[in-house]
Amino acid sequence: MWFGIIMGLLASASWAAANVFLQRSSRALGPFRALVWTQVAGALAVVPPALMLDARPAPTDLHLLGWIAFAGLAGVVAYVSMFWSYERGRLAVVVPVLSSWSVIAAAFSILVLGQRLRGNQLAGAALVAAGVVVVSRFVQRDVTAGASALDARRARAALLMAAAAACGFGLLIPLIDRLAPALGRLGAIPVVFAADLVLGVPFALALRVDLRPPPRAAWPAVLGGALFETAGFVWISLGVSRAPVAIVSPLASLASAFTVVFAWIVLGERPAPALFAGAGLVCAGVVVLAL
Repeated sequence: MWFGIIMGLLASASWAAANVFLQRSSRALGPFRALVWTQVAGALAVVPPALMLDARPAPTDLHLLGWIAFAGLAGVVAYVSMFWSYERGRLAVVVPVLSSWSVIAAAFSILVLGQRLRGNQLAGAALVAAGVVVVSRFVQRDVTAGASALDARRARAALLMAAAAACGFGLLIPLIDRLAPALGRLGAIPVVFAADLVLGVPFALALRVDLRPPPRAAWPAVLGGALFETAGFVWISLGVSRAPVAIVSPLASLASAFTVVFAWIVLGERPAPALFAGAGLVCAGVVVLAL
């Protein structure tokens, strides 16, 4: 049991650290270029632990290709929107909105994958929705009040992209769970990243987006984001192999709260009290949803 608790906390800490590195790489390279190289590095990093740790009890078939394509499309929406929101917004604001993907995931699992709704899921979804409404209501007032904050237009764009990322991840996470029996919980990650790149890179090239390898100075942020993102999946995979999902999952859901605290203490982000309260509601709702 204690092993699962520790793994869940490590997963949260890893994903919170990944959020910081992803924001830095997005601002250094632009969202599309940072995304491509983070996914390349992340896919390569996750293959060795996937080969060592994964179990793949289900056989592969042609239907799997359709699910992979669907997951790849959801991943393009999720990751492009996430990197864009990180480039333009503040972590203390956009990460809680992005973490509302758990509500979308619960709805998708119920309506499409046939899973049943639990009481805690309804309560958690209500908390997340209330928090997102509060953040959306007060973000423009908070931005225009601070002389050193991003302008209101960029803040609104970041918030909208965080909401789009939440929708993308809300579809992607259940789809990864759908692929896991055939590809493994970790093995599904590089497959989905590869599908993202196959679908997204041609469009980026057609739009003449710069996708050159990052300069030497930007590689630490790219590799940090890729490695911490991968580490989070490894920790949670190890945790659920030794402890109930009901124990590990809520702890792993604390990444958004850890990110908000880090942004407050280390990055010096100071959202208005109403915004901070809305972020707190979202973080609490995510944990309740996962219980």
